[in-house]
Amino acid sequence: MRDLTLRHGALVLACLLSMAPTLAGTDAADASNQASQPPLPPAKAYGKFTQARIEHGRYLTLAGDCLGCHLRPGGKPFEGGLALNTPFGTIYSPNITPHKAWGIGSFSDQDFLRALQQGIRPDGKPYYPALPYPSFTKVKDDDLLAIKDYLFSLEPSDYRPPETQLRWPFDLRDLLFGWQELYLSDQRFEPDPSKSEEWNRGAYLVEGLGHCGACHTPRNLAGATEAHEALTGALIDGWYAPNLTSELGDGLGDWRLHELITYMRSGEATPAKDAASGQTNTSAPHGPQAGSHNGSQNGPVTAALGPMAEVVHLSLSRLADSDLRAIAVYLKDRPAIETPRQAPSRPHQLSEQDDIQGRRLYRHYCSGCHQSHGQGLAPYFPALRGNEVVTLPDPKDVVSALLLGAPADPTQAFSAHVVMPSFGSLLNDRQIAILASYIRANWGNDAAPVTPEQVSQLRRGD
Repeated sequence: MRDLTLRHGALVLACLLSMAPTLAGTDAADASNQASQPPLPPAKAYGKFTQARIEHGRYLTLAGDCLGCHLRPGGKPFEGGLALNTPFGTIYSPNITPHKAWGIGSFSDQDFLRALQQGIRPDGKPYYPALPYPSFTKVKDDDLLAIKDYLFSLEPSDYRPPETQLRWPFDLRDLLFGWQELYLSDQRFEPDPSKSEEWNRGAYLVEGLGHCGACHTPRNLAGATEAHEALTGALIDGWYAPNLTSELGDGLGDWRLHELITYMRSGEATPAKDAASGQTNTSAPHGPQAGSHNGSQNGPVTAALGPMAEVVHLSLSRLADSDLRAIAVYLKDRPAIETPRQAPSRPHQLSEQDDIQGRRLYRHYCSGCHQSHGQGLAPYFPALRGNEVVTLPDPKDVVSALLLGAPADPTQAFSAHVVMPSFGSLLNDRQIAILASYIRANWGNDAAPVTPEQVSQLRRGD
C-alpha cells in the first residue's frame, strides 16, 4: 500500500517535475531580457575566505547557470522572482542572496548541501525539482560549498519573490517525498578510471553542475529522466533540446571537436576551414538542428535559440577553454543512441521513404526556428502549419524561400539576427523537393508534393 501511495504521488506531479531548470515557462521577451543581462557580480574576499576561494565559487556558479533561474526581468542577480509557468500554476524562483529573512543568509553549510543534493529545505519540506537537484546531487560537497561562499559574498537583497501558486493537489509538497524516494539517487559523481582526466572532468560538468540531462533527456510519466535514454533529446516547453550522443542522424556524430567547442563558446556553428587551402570544408557538421551536406555556406550554419541561447550567454561562453574541451570530449565519446520518437502517421502525399527523409531534413534544418510541429515562434519565426503561403497550389513561394532564404533581402527581416538562411547551396533539387513536400503535407497541411523538376526550374530562374 505504501508503494502504491508513493507512485500515485509521483504521477500526480508528473507535469510539474518535467519543467526545465532554465527559461522553461517564460516567454520570448523574458528570454531576450535574460540574454542581455551582465555576467555575475565580481568575487570579493570576506571573513576567512580568500579571493581565490570566492573566485572559484563564482566560476562554479557560472558552470551551474544559477543566474538563468534566479534573475527575473528587471531584477538584480540572484534575488529570484523569475516566473516558471505551468498548467497547474506558477512557481517563482527563490532569492538566493545572503539576506537572512528572504534569502539564504540563515543557511548553514549542511542546509545548503541538503538543498542541492537532496532537494530538502531547512524546514524539512522538499523542493520542487525545477531546482535541478537530481543533477546537483552528483556534485562534490566542497564545490557546492564554494558556490555558497560566493553567494554569501554578495550584497543581500530584501526582495521577496511572490509565493508559488499551484492548484490543489499540486501544492502539497509532501507528495514530493514519494517522488524523491522513487527517482532521486543521492550519489556523488565517481570518476571512471578507464577514462582520461579530461573525459572525467567533462562528465562531471555535464552530469552534475551543467545539468545538461535536465533538458536533453526524455522523461517518464512521473517526470523523472529516463536513464537509458540519457542525452538523446527532448521537447522542453516547445523547444527541442537535441540529441547529444554521437548518433549520426540527430546527434553529434558528425561534429568535429573544435566545432562543438566553438558552438558552446559562441552559440554558433560555422563550416570548418581547410588548413591548407583556406576553403570552407562543407563536409563538416552543421549544428544540433542540422546535418551533413555538400556545397558552400558563409557564416553561421546554426545558432543557439531560446533557452540554449541563454545557457550559452550566461554560462558556457564564460567557462574556461579547458572545461569546454572536456565537455566536448565527453559528449563526443557518448555511445550513439537514436533519438526516441513516436512515428506519426504518414501523409498520403508522401512515400514512406520521402516521409522519413523529409522528417529528417525538417528536424535538421527547420525545427530549431519553426518548432517541432511547424507551430513557429511569433513574432520571430512564422508558423508553417495552416500557413496559406505554404499550401498554395503553386509551391513557388515555399520553394523560393528554401532556395534563397527569407527574406531574400536581409534588410527586410524582422530582426538582423533572425533571418532564414538560404539552403540552395546546401541541398540538391531532390532534397529541396522532399523538404518542401513534407512541410506542405504535415500538421494539417494538405497540399500537393513538389517535384525536383519544379525546384530545378526555379533554381534556373525559369
